Amino acid sequence: MLDLRTFLENAKQAGPEGFLEIKERHDIKFEVCALLAQLEKQRRAPVLLFSDLNTLGGSPSPFPLLTNTFASREACALALGLPAEKNGLDLVLEFQRREAERMKPVILGRKDAPVKEVIAQPNLHALPILTHHLEDKGPYLTMTWSAKDSESGVYNSSFHRCYVRDERHLVMFFERRHLWEYYLRAERRDESLPVACVIGHHPSYYLGNCALTGIEVDEYESIGGIMGEPLRLVPSETFGERLLVPADAEMVIEGRILPHVRDVEGPFGDFTGYYGPPTESPIVEITAITHRRDAICMGIFVGHREHALLGAIPKEGSIYRKVQNVVPTVTAVCLPVSGTGRFHCYISIEKRAEGEANLAAMAAFTGSELIKHVIVVDQDIDVYDEAQVLWAVATRVDAATDIAIIDRVKGSRLDPVHPGKDWGSKMIIDACRNEEISFPGRITAADYKKEI
Repeated sequence: MLDLRTFLENAKQAGPEGFLEIKERHDIKFEVCALLAQLEKQRRAPVLLFSDLNTLGGSPSPFPLLTNTFASREACALALGLPAEKNGLDLVLEFQRREAERMKPVILGRKDAPVKEVIAQPNLHALPILTHHLEDKGPYLTMTWSAKDSESGVYNSSFHRCYVRDERHLVMFFERRHLWEYYLRAERRDESLPVACVIGHHPSYYLGNCALTGIEVDEYESIGGIMGEPLRLVPSETFGERLLVPADAEMVIEGRILPHVRDVEGPFGDFTGYYGPPTESPIVEITAITHRRDAICMGIFVGHREHALLGAIPKEGSIYRKVQNVVPTVTAVCLPVSGTGRFHCYISIEKRAEGEANLAAMAAFTGSELIKHVIVVDQDIDVYDEAQVLWAVATRVDAATDIAIIDRVKGSRLDPVHPGKDWGSKMIIDACRNEEISFPGRITAADYKKEI
């Protein structure tokens, strides 16, 4: 059975470069994220457990906080049970394999669910919720929310940023995808939408939340496939069997998104690396909090390497499958951190004919609406080494013939290039060798035989 505890046991074996417990007191307002930013500048990415924090109410937190969990491809490989060095194509292919193996959840009774050990008062100020960036509006909850579509019975589970307005209310920002559609359907009936936020679970649970699935797919089933075992669920305290929640979570915050009510959230530093502007967004009324007796909370360091990789790795597997359907000789896919794990996509193919690069790129656009720029390279280029990709652009691209622009395509409304809109232009760069040109051979040095 996978839960956060089983992951921590494995992570601790990686030593101080893979896991650190921070025992000194740190303030949840700015200080935790300041340390994370400093480690990022040092190119260090350990999983961090903060054991001495305050709550939003100012008292010592009874809950430690785990963060930076997805800040390296090695940690993400570990989350899927792979050796740390299998963090490139092996990781993409493993995610792709699991994505196809959906598993129906198992329903437990309340007495068998660890997350039901404590039924607490619904008070957000009793939690160690971070304030991330200097100009953020305030503290933000950054974990996943689950909801059930009352029309189809299908579950969605996805990340959404939520501003903590007061002890009982959050303001939730939506990208216009599945949960947004669930909410609109409920609002048209003048009904609230039951939701639950999962604050701590095995990292593979959260990677499963980021898989690219259609709105008709039950994401509790697809999460089970990514975890490699059926997700264990339990009826929620507020809504009973109308809303099932993960039984092995550390903590679950239950609530309802209210119809026809909005408030301002933002600015907030999001995945783009910029502050997202203030927006009128729906309000979540908190109704219950349940947790383990010794619960460990989790948070995501938004707008930084952890956020980029968490968005990238699940999408890489889905995009690989999309590209493979039209270009079977695809050899790798990478959504690099430099492109926020969302805006740039690097694809390598074994090119057999002119035009395949553009075909591969267009398939990638259908895999994720967030992608803005696709660079397609030959199979001799390692797409996980950005210097090699840019070298291919520098030496194999003619701007007049190898760059294509597609206008008015749906994207992200957080894209700072077109504020307030969720559409813009896409670009394809064909950095494969042109078969009409006789390229010289790549230089290679001899293998060094002596010890260094």
